[in-house]
Amino acid sequence: MKMEPRRAILLERRELARGLIALRVRIQGVGEIKPGQFFELQTGKTFLPRAISVSDCMNEDILFVVRVVGPGTSWISQLQPETPMDIRGPLGCGAPMVSESPVMLCAGGVGVAPLLYLARKFKECGIVCYALIASRTSTELILVSEFRTCCERVILATEDGSEGEKGLLTDVLPSLPELYETKVLYACGPEAMLVSLKALALKQTIYAFLESRMGCGTGLCVGCAVLGCDEIYHRVCTEGPVFNLKEILL
Repeated sequence: MKMEPRRAILLERRELARGLIALRVRIQGVGEIKPGQFFELQTGKTFLPRAISVSDCMNEDILFVVRVVGPGTSWISQLQPETPMDIRGPLGCGAPMVSESPVMLCAGGVGVAPLLYLARKFKECGIVCYALIASRTSTELILVSEFRTCCERVILATEDGSEGEKGLLTDVLPSLPELYETKVLYACGPEAMLVSLKALALKQTIYAFLESRMGCGTGLCVGCAVLGCDEIYHRVCTEGPVFNLKEILL
C-alpha cells in the first residue's frame, strides 16, 4: 500500500565530513519510529526519492545523515534550513530489540548513522552497548561523541591508523574482549564489510542493516530484494532493512 508523503521542515543542516551531511527535520504527527526504519526523501521533480535511514529521533525531530553519491542525494544535501520537504515514512520493520546485556554495535563508514538511534533506545531500556566504529581515516569518523553518550565503551578503528586501532573493522573485532561478552551484534556498513563479518563465523547472532536502491519503498517493485539462505527473495524495504546475517546470501 502506497504511503502518501508528509510535509516536513528542515531545521538544521551541517557538514559532518566530506560528502556527509546531517539534516535535522521536523515531521509533525509522525508517531512511533523504530530503530532501523527509514524514510524516503523527495529529491525534486527530476529524480526518484532516496531512502535514508533514521540516525536519531527526539519526539518529532529526526536526524538523517546523507551521503552525497549522485544528483539525487546532492539535491537533498543542498537544502537549507526552513525549507519544506516532502517525505514518506517511517518505512521498514526496524531492528529486533533484544533484552539481554551487553550488545555490540559494529559500524563501518556511514553505516554508523542508523546505529546511533539503536544505541539510544537500548540505553533507555537499560541495555549496555559496546560500539566499534571504523572508517578509512580519522576525518571520516562521525557521530563519535553522540555514541559516547549512549554506550558503555566506544572503540575506534581506521584503516590508515590515524585514530584508534589500525585496520578494518573485521580485523579489529576478534581481538576485542567485549565481543566475547555479547550474544548479539548489530552491524551496518559496506557490503564487503558484512561479507567479511559473516566469514568470521562468530557464534553470536548478527543483525545486519542492509542498504539497497529502492524504487517504491513499499514492496511493490521488488527492486531491493535480497536472496535468503531459504532460496526465497526478501524485500529489504518491507521485510527489512534489518536481517539476520546468517540467513541471507551476500
